[in-house]
Amino acid sequence: MSSSKFEEGPKVTEAWVCYEKGAPLKLAEIALPPLTATMIEVEMTHCGLCHTDLHMRDNDWGISDYPIVLGHEGVGTVVKVGSCVRGFETGDTVGIHWIRDSCQVCSNCCEGRENICTDGYQGTYLGPSAGIWGKTPHNTHGGAFSKVMRIEARFAIQIPPSLTPEVICPLLCGGGTVFEAIVEYVKPGSQVAVSSIGGLGTAAIKLAKMYGGQVTALSRGEAKKDKALSVGADGYYGCLGNDMMMDALAGTFDVLIDTCPVNKPIDHLIGLLKIGGTYVRVGLPNASDNTFTYNFGELVCGQKKIAGSIVTGTKRLNHLVNLASGLTADSDEWKTEVLPFSDVNETMELLKDGKTGSTW
Repeated sequence: MSSSKFEEGPKVTEAWVCYEKGAPLKLAEIALPPLTATMIEVEMTHCGLCHTDLHMRDNDWGISDYPIVLGHEGVGTVVKVGSCVRGFETGDTVGIHWIRDSCQVCSNCCEGRENICTDGYQGTYLGPSAGIWGKTPHNTHGGAFSKVMRIEARFAIQIPPSLTPEVICPLLCGGGTVFEAIVEYVKPGSQVAVSSIGGLGTAAIKLAKMYGGQVTALSRGEAKKDKALSVGADGYYGCLGNDMMMDALAGTFDVLIDTCPVNKPIDHLIGLLKIGGTYVRVGLPNASDNTFTYNFGELVCGQKKIAGSIVTGTKRLNHLVNLASGLTADSDEWKTEVLPFSDVNETMELLKDGKTGSTW
């Protein structure tokens, strides 16, 4: 973990704070920790709304500490730079994501894969209940639902002028989460299925196409078909929950990326894989229902694999941002809606109810 002398004392700012499990967020004053020589101070302008923020507000995963300042898809402007920081200047636009620090000495961290730090990374707004991912004393730091943030410069992402906040915010968590799985498992020409077409699924379609995959979207019914095809899917099947349709697609895909945040049986999904195929789970269900069972026979005889993937580190996130700067210019493709922070509670309920296809 980073440490350095203080260059400026604590700072009082305003943030949207959740004071207890499931409670509405309230605008309140918070105190940021001192600025050190390796940190930057950022005035926040935008922040994406992620399903993880809902899970953490409601303590669905059993790792929340209150009060809590949510938000980890933040974009803002650098206003102060620590004396040991290189590569950032005041006025730069930066992104702030799920990780704010890590051990920085293990082999994974040295490769820029802090998401699998062997000592556990420090989540942007996680506290002690998160175990090895929340080492910082409770409520020392908050997330990007704040007017100002202080962050280790190593974990800030430089945002090129060609990328608007509407495009970059969803990439900082949802995009990075599926990009990690795509870089690990998708090769040019791979037959890739993306299951569940929400924010993560939309990003997975676009990014798997960028990596040369032949991408098929899977959903329930036809409601998401136009959206999936408009963002680049080569095919679409409204087959989820329909055993007959699923059986007809058996043995079709090299990789299946499952973005669903709800626990469902995976038998038919793994049945969609070719011999040697990989099922990758990136959606994390509630702590009360996050186990599954499966028949080893098909895994063994079909040499199939079940994998998990968690966010991404600075190396791949910077790579993703550079790719997106050349290939993504139209925020309408992401169906991103920009709202004032004062609408945060109403918007969180819309996201929880799943009654809209928008990204915020």
